Amino acid sequence: MGACDAPKTASAPPATPQNAPASAAAPAVRADASGANFQHDPKLDAFGYYFSATPVTSGNWALASLNIGTPEDFAAWEQGKRPSAYAPIFLEFEDVTSPTAQNELGQTYRTVSFRLLPEVYRVDGSEVMFRAKDPRVGEVVFSGAFDLNALKAAKADGPGVGDLIVLRGGLQVGAERIRNISFSYFAGD
Repeated sequence: MGACDAPKTASAPPATPQNAPASAAAPAVRADASGANFQHDPKLDAFGYYFSATPVTSGNWALASLNIGTPEDFAAWEQGKRPSAYAPIFLEFEDVTSPTAQNELGQTYRTVSFRLLPEVYRVDGSEVMFRAKDPRVGEVVFSGAFDLNALKAAKADGPGVGDLIVLRGGLQVGAERIRNISFSYFAGD
Protein backbone atom coordinates (compact mmCIF):
# COMPACT_ATOMS: atom_id res chain seq x y z
CA MET A 1 0.00 0.00 0.00
CA GLY A 2 1.20 3.51 -0.73
CA ALA A 3 2.23 5.81 2.08
CA CYS A 4 0.35 9.07 2.24
CA ASP A 5 -1.04 11.59 4.67
CA ALA A 6 -4.63 10.59 3.94
CA PRO A 7 -7.05 10.07 6.81
CA LYS A 8 -7.15 6.41 5.77
CA THR A 9 -4.50 4.53 3.88
CA ALA A 10 -5.12 3.33 0.36
CA SER A 11 -3.15 2.33 -2.66
CA ALA A 12 -2.06 5.41 -4.51
CA PRO A 13 -3.58 6.60 -7.76
CA PRO A 14 -1.02 7.63 -10.38
CA ALA A 15 1.95 9.45 -8.86
CA THR A 16 1.70 12.81 -10.63
CA PRO A 17 -1.47 14.96 -10.67
CA GLN A 18 -2.06 17.26 -13.59
CA ASN A 19 -2.85 20.93 -13.20
CA ALA A 20 -5.63 21.26 -15.78
CA PRO A 21 -8.63 23.25 -14.52
CA ALA A 22 -11.95 21.51 -13.96
CA SER A 23 -14.54 22.23 -16.63
CA ALA A 24 -18.18 21.26 -16.76
CA ALA A 25 -18.63 22.68 -20.26
CA ALA A 26 -16.42 20.30 -22.28
CA PRO A 27 -18.14 17.33 -23.93
CA ALA A 28 -17.39 13.84 -22.73
CA VAL A 29 -15.09 11.71 -24.84
CA ARG A 30 -16.51 8.39 -25.99
CA ALA A 31 -14.11 5.58 -26.74
CA ASP A 32 -14.31 3.36 -29.80
CA ALA A 33 -16.87 0.52 -29.93
CA SER A 34 -14.69 -1.74 -27.75
CA GLY A 35 -14.66 0.88 -24.97
CA ALA A 36 -18.05 2.57 -25.43
CA ASN A 37 -18.89 1.97 -21.76
CA PHE A 38 -16.14 4.38 -20.70
CA GLN A 39 -16.60 8.17 -20.94
CA HIS A 40 -14.85 11.15 -19.39
CA ASP A 41 -14.46 14.90 -19.79
CA PRO A 42 -10.83 15.41 -20.87
CA LYS A 43 -10.75 18.88 -19.27
CA LEU A 44 -11.88 17.72 -15.82
CA ASP A 45 -8.94 16.98 -13.53
CA ALA A 46 -10.41 15.21 -10.51
CA PHE A 47 -7.23 13.25 -9.71
CA GLY A 48 -7.07 12.02 -6.11
CA TYR A 49 -8.54 9.94 -3.31
CA TYR A 50 -12.15 10.29 -2.18
CA PHE A 51 -13.14 9.13 1.32
CA SER A 52 -16.62 8.56 2.71
CA ALA A 53 -17.41 9.32 6.34
CA THR A 54 -20.26 6.80 6.08
CA PRO A 55 -19.06 3.22 6.58
CA VAL A 56 -19.86 1.02 3.58
CA THR A 57 -19.49 -2.73 4.01
CA SER A 58 -20.38 -5.97 2.30
CA GLY A 59 -19.58 -8.98 4.46
CA ASN A 60 -15.97 -8.59 5.66
CA TRP A 61 -15.20 -5.96 3.02
CA ALA A 62 -15.27 -2.22 3.77
CA LEU A 63 -14.91 0.59 1.24
CA ALA A 64 -11.56 2.28 1.85
CA SER A 65 -11.65 4.86 -0.96
CA LEU A 66 -12.84 5.86 -4.40
CA ASN A 67 -9.82 6.76 -6.52
CA ILE A 68 -9.67 8.87 -9.66
CA GLY A 69 -6.71 9.16 -12.03
CA THR A 70 -5.54 11.90 -14.35
CA PRO A 71 -7.19 12.88 -17.65
CA GLU A 72 -4.33 11.03 -19.37
CA ASP A 73 -5.17 7.87 -17.40
CA PHE A 74 -8.76 8.07 -18.68
CA ALA A 75 -7.59 8.59 -22.26
CA ALA A 76 -5.20 5.63 -22.11
CA TRP A 77 -7.88 3.34 -20.63
CA GLU A 78 -10.37 4.37 -23.31
CA GLN A 79 -7.76 3.64 -25.99
CA GLY A 80 -7.54 0.06 -24.68
CA LYS A 81 -4.45 0.36 -22.45
CA ARG A 82 -5.82 -1.47 -19.41
CA PRO A 83 -3.42 -2.67 -16.71
CA SER A 84 -4.78 -5.52 -14.62
CA ALA A 85 -4.55 -3.66 -11.27
CA TYR A 86 -5.32 -0.05 -12.21
CA ALA A 87 -8.09 1.95 -13.86
CA PRO A 88 -8.71 5.70 -14.07
CA ILE A 89 -11.54 5.25 -11.56
CA PHE A 90 -11.69 2.39 -9.09
CA LEU A 91 -12.85 1.53 -5.60
CA GLU A 92 -10.57 0.03 -2.99
CA PHE A 93 -11.94 -2.38 -0.40
CA GLU A 94 -10.25 -3.69 2.75
CA ASP A 95 -10.95 -6.96 4.55
CA VAL A 96 -11.86 -5.77 8.07
CA THR A 97 -10.92 -9.18 9.50
CA SER A 98 -7.38 -9.12 8.09
CA PRO A 99 -4.38 -8.20 10.23
CA THR A 100 -3.26 -4.60 10.43
CA ALA A 101 0.17 -3.13 9.79
CA GLN A 102 1.73 0.33 9.81
CA ASN A 103 3.10 2.19 6.82
CA GLU A 104 6.17 4.45 6.80
CA LEU A 105 4.12 7.34 8.22
CA GLY A 106 2.82 5.29 11.14
CA GLN A 107 -0.69 4.98 9.73
CA THR A 108 -2.54 1.73 10.29
CA TYR A 109 -3.98 -0.18 7.35
CA ARG A 110 -5.47 -3.61 6.66
CA THR A 111 -3.09 -6.06 5.01
CA VAL A 112 -5.73 -7.58 2.72
CA SER A 113 -7.40 -5.33 0.17
CA PHE A 114 -8.44 -5.29 -3.47
CA ARG A 115 -9.20 -2.81 -6.20
CA LEU A 116 -12.53 -3.01 -7.98
CA LEU A 117 -12.04 -1.89 -11.58
CA PRO A 118 -14.96 -0.52 -13.63
CA GLU A 119 -17.14 -2.29 -16.14
CA VAL A 120 -18.77 1.06 -16.93
CA TYR A 121 -17.94 4.64 -15.98
CA ARG A 122 -18.80 8.21 -16.85
CA VAL A 123 -16.86 11.03 -15.21
CA ASP A 124 -17.56 14.66 -16.08
CA GLY A 125 -18.62 17.91 -14.47
CA SER A 126 -22.26 16.87 -14.18
CA GLU A 127 -22.07 13.13 -13.47
CA VAL A 128 -19.87 10.51 -11.86
CA MET A 129 -21.10 6.98 -12.54
CA PHE A 130 -19.28 3.73 -11.81
CA ARG A 131 -20.52 0.14 -12.13
CA ALA A 132 -18.76 -3.18 -11.56
CA LYS A 133 -19.24 -6.64 -10.05
CA ASP A 134 -17.02 -8.78 -7.89
CA PRO A 135 -17.73 -12.09 -6.10
CA ARG A 136 -16.38 -10.65 -2.84
CA VAL A 137 -18.76 -7.65 -2.65
CA GLY A 138 -21.41 -8.25 -5.30
CA GLU A 139 -22.67 -5.57 -7.63
CA VAL A 140 -21.33 -2.07 -7.00
CA VAL A 141 -22.95 1.04 -8.46
CA PHE A 142 -22.16 4.67 -7.68
CA SER A 143 -24.12 7.50 -9.26
CA GLY A 144 -23.47 11.06 -8.21
CA ALA A 145 -21.93 14.40 -9.05
CA PHE A 146 -19.05 16.63 -8.05
CA ASP A 147 -19.50 19.95 -6.35
CA LEU A 148 -16.99 21.58 -8.70
CA ASN A 149 -16.54 24.66 -6.51
CA ALA A 150 -15.82 22.52 -3.45
CA LEU A 151 -13.45 20.32 -5.47
CA LYS A 152 -11.58 23.39 -6.68
CA ALA A 153 -11.29 24.68 -3.10
CA ALA A 154 -10.14 21.28 -1.82
CA LYS A 155 -7.55 21.01 -4.59
CA ALA A 156 -6.29 24.50 -3.69
CA ASP A 157 -6.02 23.14 -0.11
CA GLY A 158 -7.44 26.24 1.47
CA PRO A 159 -7.96 26.51 5.25
CA GLY A 160 -10.61 24.19 6.68
CA VAL A 161 -11.17 22.16 3.53
CA GLY A 162 -9.94 18.82 4.91
CA ASP A 163 -13.50 17.55 5.39
CA LEU A 164 -15.08 19.58 2.60
CA ILE A 165 -17.66 17.48 0.72
CA VAL A 166 -16.74 17.41 -2.97
CA LEU A 167 -18.73 14.43 -4.29
CA ARG A 168 -22.27 13.28 -3.43
CA GLY A 169 -24.49 10.53 -4.68
CA GLY A 170 -25.97 7.10 -4.11
CA LEU A 171 -23.93 3.94 -3.63
CA GLN A 172 -24.85 0.27 -3.75
CA VAL A 173 -22.36 -2.35 -2.57
CA GLY A 174 -23.95 -5.78 -2.67
CA ALA A 175 -27.16 -5.52 -0.62
CA GLU A 176 -26.02 -2.31 1.12
CA ARG A 177 -27.59 0.82 -0.36
CA ILE A 178 -26.77 4.33 0.76
CA ARG A 179 -28.84 7.05 -0.85
CA ASN A 180 -26.94 10.11 0.37
CA ILE A 181 -23.26 9.32 0.52
CA SER A 182 -20.71 12.08 0.47
CA PHE A 183 -16.97 12.06 -0.12
CA SER A 184 -14.16 14.36 0.93
CA TYR A 185 -11.03 14.84 -1.17
CA PHE A 186 -7.35 14.13 -0.64
CA ALA A 187 -4.78 14.81 -3.38
CA GLY A 188 -2.32 12.14 -2.30
CA ASP A 189 1.43 12.38 -2.26
